[in-house]
Amino acid sequence: MAMARTHEPGHQQAGLGPTGLQTLGDQVTRLLSQLRRHGVRHWLERERDAFVQTLKITAGCVIAWWLAAEVVGADLPVLAPMGVLLTVTATAYSTVIRGVQQVIAVLVGFGAAFAFIRLFGVNAATLAVLIFAGLVLTRMLRLPPQNVQIPLTALLVLALGSGYGFARFVDTLIGAAVGMALNVFVLPPRYTDRAGKELADLADELALLIGDIAQGVRGEWTYDQAHDWLRRAREVARGLRDTQETAEQAAESLRFTLRRPDTEARLRQITEAATCLDHACHQVRGIARGLADLAAGARGLPGADTRLPTAFPELLRVVSRAFDAFSRLQVGQGSARDLAGLRAALREGEQLQQALSSALRESPSPDLWQVHGALLDDCQRLLYEVDPDIGPHRAAIPARAVA
Repeated sequence: MAMARTHEPGHQQAGLGPTGLQTLGDQVTRLLSQLRRHGVRHWLERERDAFVQTLKITAGCVIAWWLAAEVVGADLPVLAPMGVLLTVTATAYSTVIRGVQQVIAVLVGFGAAFAFIRLFGVNAATLAVLIFAGLVLTRMLRLPPQNVQIPLTALLVLALGSGYGFARFVDTLIGAAVGMALNVFVLPPRYTDRAGKELADLADELALLIGDIAQGVRGEWTYDQAHDWLRRAREVARGLRDTQETAEQAAESLRFTLRRPDTEARLRQITEAATCLDHACHQVRGIARGLADLAAGARGLPGADTRLPTAFPELLRVVSRAFDAFSRLQVGQGSARDLAGLRAALREGEQLQQALSSALRESPSPDLWQVHGALLDDCQRLLYEVDPDIGPHRAAIPARAVA
């Protein structure tokens, strides 16, 4: 567990490449890692809600096409499924709001274009005025920035005639109605499952990072490695902040759900799990920072002596197992098997903590007591964070897994 010094602080390269969570290659690596760690069945369970919503939207587009083509007899039935796609990409509550916005926007655009064409004819000036007025009305009506239905409808009416404008209004009405009906009455997206999946993915990232640290400090390791571990821990923390939007959508989805009590309980559990992972990110950053300081000889540490207690990598491996089990518990309602795996990791971790405490008391290098003690304390705190029995985040464990 010695460190090969290859880099000094103050001389490290600025920037370590694109962030791992934002590149396609790393996304594929994450997917393969999840499949390897959890198996195809567990991965499919994580993605179940996304698959269901995708199938539902596809069915809605087909229904809207059929209504527009066969019932109404529209010449361009493709506009109806477009209305579905523009409407259902939100919670049930937002779907209703967005559907009404779509209909109003198309109606306003059609009316404005029809009036301008009657008064001023079709020319470049009319085109400019219609687009400018449409964008202004979009902002005045507080429509989403991406909603350009008013100027778009006006432009198409200008080019294709008022008959197209009426057809577009009918098709949009069909698409919005189908989208609202699907999202309100047929498996409305609650976003709690999505938020739980995102948290499970982040817990996976932490488990993988801690496992990599455990593997790294078994042999020779460098300052650059420790700095990279710190960078990855910060990336996970940023990913956790990104889940706030999903959590807000989950809270909004409670407005139109028939299973509000169950969803509220799930949302409280997800919120507690997010707090748990936030605290864990701090502890992992502390471990990576301590290793980087040890490698660099910072804060008066003897940089030439990077020996770590023999049991420390093994303790990190157990912590990684604990967060792997915690990750699995965040999917669906968890399982008693995953909870048993978490408790087994905690018991093994307690034994290793006692062995490490004894080793530190007998260490011949008092200069390293401070950093070794801090590393041990961070590991203890990590295990305490996910303890389902005496930890501070017991509410992060699904009730059905505990029962």
